[in-house]
Amino acid sequence: MRIFTFLISLFAMFNTHAATDCIMEMNGRWSLNPQKSLDPEGLQYEILIFTNTETEQRYAMEFSNGPNDKGTLEWSAPCDGTDHPSPDFPWANADNSSVAISRMGDKSEFVVQKEDGLLTTTYTRVLADDDQTMISVGRDAIGKIIWVRVFDRQN
Repeated sequence: MRIFTFLISLFAMFNTHAATDCIMEMNGRWSLNPQKSLDPEGLQYEILIFTNTETEQRYAMEFSNGPNDKGTLEWSAPCDGTDHPSPDFPWANADNSSVAISRMGDKSEFVVQKEDGLLTTTYTRVLADDDQTMISVGRDAIGKIIWVRVFDRQN
């Protein structure tokens, strides 16, 4: 019985950690490395500046997809694995879009974007190379990979 109680406690602790913590090691400035990325959209310039807290992911972004598609934005959402209204989520097309961020492990997270309650895009972000590289893999609603973006730490 003691082992069972220990395993339940361990499982609860792991699930709480996995669902509610933002990755603090993401904090800082990240620059897209287009030479290492596979991006059919041809994104050539993207800077992400993360200022996460333990419970909320926050970042500012500068991007350029081409001469007529440039911009900046600031965005945030809790890292608790539940859907949150997010009409300002990057490239959302619906006023009632939502986002959910779940921590998968020490250095990885899973982001789910929905519009009108339907899954549109997922992102898996992973820190690698002693937290000097961030890899973002985007998938469409059916799970097909639509990009692999590699970012280099700038600070």
